[in-house]
Amino acid sequence: MWQQLQAIFPGLDWSLVLVYARVQACVLILPGLGERVIQARVKVAIALAITPLLGGLVPLATIPDEPMGLVAQITPEILLGFATGTMLRLMALAIDIATTAIAATASLSQIMGIQNEAAPHPIGNMLHLAGIAILMALGLPAMLIDLIADSLRIWPPAQWPDAEMLATGIVGVVADSFLLAMMLAAPFTLGGFLFQALTGVINRVMPALPVVFIGAPAAIFLALMGLAILSPMLIGLWADAVLSFMLPVAP
Repeated sequence: MWQQLQAIFPGLDWSLVLVYARVQACVLILPGLGERVIQARVKVAIALAITPLLGGLVPLATIPDEPMGLVAQITPEILLGFATGTMLRLMALAIDIATTAIAATASLSQIMGIQNEAAPHPIGNMLHLAGIAILMALGLPAMLIDLIADSLRIWPPAQWPDAEMLATGIVGVVADSFLLAMMLAAPFTLGGFLFQALTGVINRVMPALPVVFIGAPAAIFLALMGLAILSPMLIGLWADAVLSFMLPVAP
């Protein structure tokens, strides 16, 4: 069967199949290209278009004779592709974590939206879609090709990676993502804390004043004003962090 494929596609090498397995697994989970709204055939076409660009980074390989040899070479490629895409996806999730914290702090999470890959409220949906659009405009596809190329250099094809280094890298990416999310949400969480402290003081000074009925609309209004002013800066900081992401390497 392999000879028939080589007859149909002249120049087809087994190393290209290994590269395609990693690229396809990575594309399925990447932010932007891996969204559920994109059809599977489009993701397959993207992987097929990227594979020849990266084929020159790996040495030529011969196809194993035994089926178990095929499985032993394809499995680590799929695993490493998912790992590469997962780490970038974890970093990109910072915007969704931040918007969830913002919505909960500013009482905006009660305004329910449509459930999707982002947070289930309009604030998360808006910033998620805006962030993906900004990433695509700033060159996310080119950055993804560089990211997969780095993964091929760090983890050669048909070889199992160092499990300890891979696990340590994923844990580090999770920590960086939460740190970025808390930094993005900090103006709203600190502002919400100060606002609640102020309303508590007013309630103690004037117990007869219905502070809740006045404070809740004021908190929502101030949060919306803060989003209108700070959203470009927050998305810019998040986009810079995502586009500057690099795979962990062994010390």
